[in-house]
Amino acid sequence: MIYLLDTNIIIRFLVGDDENFLEKSTAYFKDIETAKLQVEILEGVLMESFFVLTKFYKLPKKDVILDLKTIISFDGVINVNKTILYETLTLVETKNIDFVDALICAKSKLQGYGKLSFDNDVKSC
Repeated sequence: MIYLLDTNIIIRFLVGDDENFLEKSTAYFKDIETAKLQVEILEGVLMESFFVLTKFYKLPKKDVILDLKTIISFDGVINVNKTILYETLTLVETKNIDFVDALICAKSKLQGYGKLSFDNDVKSC
Protein backbone atom coordinates (compact mmCIF):
# COMPACT_ATOMS: atom_id res chain seq x y z
CA MET A 1 0.00 0.00 0.00
CA ILE A 2 1.17 3.52 -0.77
CA TYR A 3 0.52 6.13 1.92
CA LEU A 4 0.11 9.89 1.67
CA LEU A 5 2.50 11.53 4.12
CA ASP A 6 1.11 14.42 6.17
CA THR A 7 3.01 17.55 7.11
CA ASN A 8 2.89 16.77 10.84
CA ILE A 9 4.97 13.61 10.36
CA ILE A 10 7.70 15.60 8.58
CA ILE A 11 7.62 18.40 11.18
CA ARG A 12 7.78 16.05 14.17
CA PHE A 13 10.68 14.15 12.55
CA LEU A 14 12.71 17.26 11.75
CA VAL A 15 11.92 19.30 14.86
CA GLY A 16 11.78 16.51 17.45
CA ASP A 17 9.83 18.60 19.95
CA ASP A 18 7.59 15.76 21.12
CA GLU A 19 9.34 12.57 22.22
CA ASN A 20 6.42 10.26 21.39
CA PHE A 21 5.89 11.72 17.92
CA LEU A 22 9.64 11.84 17.27
CA GLU A 23 9.93 8.13 17.99
CA LYS A 24 7.01 7.27 15.70
CA SER A 25 8.08 9.60 12.88
CA THR A 26 11.67 8.34 13.07
CA ALA A 27 10.40 4.76 12.70
CA TYR A 28 8.32 5.81 9.69
CA PHE A 29 11.27 7.53 8.04
CA LYS A 30 13.59 4.58 8.62
CA ASP A 31 11.09 2.44 6.73
CA ILE A 32 10.59 5.11 4.04
CA GLU A 33 14.34 5.48 3.53
CA THR A 34 14.69 1.78 2.71
CA ALA A 35 11.37 1.55 0.80
CA LYS A 36 9.88 -0.81 3.38
CA LEU A 37 7.15 1.82 3.52
CA GLN A 38 6.09 3.68 0.36
CA VAL A 39 4.74 7.22 0.50
CA GLU A 40 3.80 10.05 -1.78
CA ILE A 41 4.50 13.59 -0.63
CA LEU A 42 2.00 16.02 -2.12
CA GLU A 43 3.26 19.39 -3.33
CA GLY A 44 1.07 21.12 -0.74
CA VAL A 45 2.54 19.03 2.05
CA LEU A 46 6.07 19.91 0.98
CA MET A 47 5.14 23.59 0.76
CA GLU A 48 3.44 23.57 4.16
CA SER A 49 6.42 21.77 5.72
CA PHE A 50 8.80 24.37 4.29
CA PHE A 51 6.61 27.22 5.51
CA VAL A 52 6.10 25.87 9.05
CA LEU A 53 9.77 25.03 9.51
CA THR A 54 11.08 28.38 8.26
CA LYS A 55 8.37 30.76 9.50
CA PHE A 56 6.99 29.16 12.67
CA TYR A 57 10.07 27.32 13.92
CA LYS A 58 12.41 29.89 12.30
CA LEU A 59 14.86 27.23 11.15
CA PRO A 60 17.45 28.33 8.59
CA LYS A 61 16.06 28.06 5.06
CA LYS A 62 19.20 26.35 3.79
CA ASP A 63 18.96 23.62 6.46
CA VAL A 64 15.24 23.06 5.84
CA ILE A 65 15.80 22.75 2.09
CA LEU A 66 18.60 20.22 2.64
CA ASP A 67 16.42 18.18 5.02
CA LEU A 68 13.45 18.19 2.64
CA LYS A 69 15.63 17.24 -0.32
CA THR A 70 17.01 14.35 1.73
CA ILE A 71 13.51 13.13 2.53
CA ILE A 72 12.44 13.39 -1.12
CA SER A 73 15.43 11.27 -2.13
CA PHE A 74 14.45 8.34 0.11
CA ASP A 75 13.74 5.14 -1.82
CA GLY A 76 10.26 4.85 -0.34
CA VAL A 77 9.17 8.25 -1.65
CA ILE A 78 7.54 7.15 -4.88
CA ASN A 79 6.49 10.53 -6.31
CA VAL A 80 6.65 10.67 -10.08
CA ASN A 81 7.46 14.37 -9.66
CA LYS A 82 10.54 13.98 -7.42
CA THR A 83 12.68 15.93 -9.89
CA ILE A 84 10.19 18.80 -9.94
CA LEU A 85 10.03 18.92 -6.14
CA TYR A 86 13.82 18.84 -5.90
CA GLU A 87 14.14 21.62 -8.52
CA THR A 88 11.49 23.66 -6.68
CA LEU A 89 13.51 23.56 -3.48
CA THR A 90 16.67 24.45 -5.40
CA LEU A 91 14.97 27.51 -6.92
CA VAL A 92 13.64 28.60 -3.52
CA GLU A 93 17.20 28.51 -2.25
CA THR A 94 19.11 29.92 -5.21
CA LYS A 95 16.61 32.46 -6.57
CA ASN A 96 15.13 33.38 -3.18
CA ILE A 97 11.57 33.16 -4.50
CA ASP A 98 8.36 31.89 -2.94
CA PHE A 99 7.67 28.16 -2.98
CA VAL A 100 4.71 28.36 -5.36
CA ASP A 101 6.59 30.64 -7.75
CA ALA A 102 9.47 28.17 -7.68
CA LEU A 103 7.07 25.29 -8.35
CA ILE A 104 5.65 27.09 -11.39
CA CYS A 105 9.18 27.74 -12.65
CA ALA A 106 10.27 24.13 -12.07
CA LYS A 107 7.24 22.66 -13.82
CA SER A 108 7.69 25.10 -16.71
CA LYS A 109 11.36 24.26 -17.07
CA LEU A 110 11.10 20.49 -16.68
CA GLN A 111 7.79 19.86 -18.40
CA GLY A 112 7.88 22.54 -21.08
CA TYR A 113 4.84 24.48 -19.87
CA GLY A 114 4.41 28.16 -20.59
CA LYS A 115 3.89 30.59 -17.71
CA LEU A 116 1.17 33.20 -17.25
CA SER A 117 1.91 35.54 -14.37
CA PHE A 118 2.23 39.18 -13.40
CA ASP A 119 4.94 38.18 -10.92
CA ASN A 120 8.45 39.19 -11.97
CA ASP A 121 9.95 36.22 -10.12
CA VAL A 122 7.92 33.84 -12.26
CA LYS A 123 8.58 35.76 -15.48
CA SER A 124 12.35 35.81 -14.92
CA CYS A 125 12.97 32.20 -13.97
